[in-house]
Amino acid sequence: MAEQILDAFWEGPFEWTEREPYLKPEHVLYALYGAHHVYGRDVLLYIGRTAKGAARRLTTHTGWVEEEYDVMNVRVASVGEISSWAGWDDNERYPKAPENLVAAAEALLIYAHQPAYNRAGKESLPAAKGFRLFNTGMIGTLLPEISYRYHDDEWGA
Repeated sequence: MAEQILDAFWEGPFEWTEREPYLKPEHVLYALYGAHHVYGRDVLLYIGRTAKGAARRLTTHTGWVEEEYDVMNVRVASVGEISSWAGWDDNERYPKAPENLVAAAEALLIYAHQPAYNRAGKESLPAAKGFRLFNTGMIGTLLPEISYRYHDDEWGA
């Protein structure tokens, strides 16, 4: 199976209360940063994806975000497929990506970073089989490259 290489171009951080003007339809991933009683301040708390726009999806988190005792920040990303290194520009927003690419990117991000508030997505790694993800732009504490290697029955052979 040929590996598909993705780029998540991150923008932000934006304060939770001032995020609206920065959210664009092509933003399909988001990361929430805030304070955690064990991990400290300004840590990655949650990673999510959206098919209907970041502005709409982020409002579903309003209840718990407003109960947080410190400033919450948001980073948003567009996702694109890299078909050639020569034509790759790691400094631009991508058009809205197909759902399968977004699901793979989210699965890799959640699995690699294990955000404190993500529960459901930690078992979604099979969606990332055959993908490699680069994080570019304003990545904050995200890893610059994440991949999932799959070896079927030949593991260790």
